[in-house]
Amino acid sequence: MNPHGVVNTPLTGESNVTEHFVNKTDTPSAEKDLWQTPQDLFDAINNEFGFDMDICASDGNALCSTFFTEERSALGLQWDMYYRHANCFLNPPYSETQLFMERAAQQAKVNNLTVVALVNANTDTKWFADAVKSANEVRLFTGRIGFVKPNGKKANGNPKGQCLIIWRGNCKTPCQISMVDRNELLSLGAES
Repeated sequence: MNPHGVVNTPLTGESNVTEHFVNKTDTPSAEKDLWQTPQDLFDAINNEFGFDMDICASDGNALCSTFFTEERSALGLQWDMYYRHANCFLNPPYSETQLFMERAAQQAKVNNLTVVALVNANTDTKWFADAVKSANEVRLFTGRIGFVKPNGKKANGNPKGQCLIIWRGNCKTPCQISMVDRNELLSLGAES
């Protein structure tokens, strides 16, 4: 391994690029699933979309008055059961990103929902490629998001960048990709 964290191994055939990079983190995997969206970031995004539902929440951290929990899982229920043509916010558990991205694309199309997913910008993964193929928009953030730990403290040292993947119901426009300045977005949220 060189000083940049790259394993000096020849790549043969098809390979997942992430196998050749090291992302050091001391955060236990189970805790990453519970990281919360910072309120100022949610407020900035909510100002644009006016969310009706939080798709992945708990009774203690829901960002919308209508929400799904681990017990009332959005993976097994129809997302339009409370609202028709809803605007849905989704910050999925880290360990289940692929399942939630597949479900978001399906629910947006079948139920004509707008779904805005806050996820890691893992451009080297199959789930990301599949999501981009079905989404209407991807907004890549400059910088990284400081999520909130379950204890309410800010998580420092996030090793990955984030993005918003947006499905707009039955909209057929090709996916648009743009960059968003994280600091400007957080400032807008703080002003709300």
